[in-house]
Amino acid sequence: MITQQEFITNIALALGRKKPLTKGPPHKDLGPPAFWLEQNKYLDKKIELFKNNLEALTGRFALVKTPQDAREQLKNWLKELEAQEIICWDHPELKKTVQPEELGVTVHFWNKDIPREELIKICNQVKVGLTWADYGVAYTGTLVLFSQPHQGRAVSLLPDTHIAVLNSSQIVPTMSSVLQKIKSLAQMPSCINFITGPSRSADIEMDLSIGVHGPYKVWVIVVDR
Repeated sequence: MITQQEFITNIALALGRKKPLTKGPPHKDLGPPAFWLEQNKYLDKKIELFKNNLEALTGRFALVKTPQDAREQLKNWLKELEAQEIICWDHPELKKTVQPEELGVTVHFWNKDIPREELIKICNQVKVGLTWADYGVAYTGTLVLFSQPHQGRAVSLLPDTHIAVLNSSQIVPTMSSVLQKIKSLAQMPSCINFITGPSRSADIEMDLSIGVHGPYKVWVIVVDR
């Protein structure tokens, strides 16, 4: 077994150095990369950028003007998916915007008063999980979801299709915008999920597979009030 010093020396040799450094190398730039600092240039087209990057990941995007439009869009997607049951977050903004009970399907709410094992079983059985995203990242087409007692991770992970709803004001230019907002939170969520398109993996023989570790469809409705 090699020692710690031998391990560090091997790394130094691999980097073309004769011996390990005794202090860190000088850096010209400190802080975030320059392209993160230029994020303001995306402010005027962040919705378009989010849409393009999400669709490049095989996601689907719908921009609507009113909560009623969001509800109708959701009805159309559920009909297309032939979904008879869905599970959704017990989230006040989600319930106010799309009124899940009016979607014409059986609705299960993720609620801390229901045994977790039963909720996970439902998530495994239904076709669609419905959430309210906390943020959308335009630069990468990423959804950011905060887990809470009424906002279980399984809703966005286990069903075949994950549909997220959010307001256009919740779309931020880059990931650094989200990290700054997270840093200012008074209390951290139990989990923060960054979801960039459907689940994909190429671990086995470099063969791309969709939906191995999560949903194979990620669809997003943005309400531009």
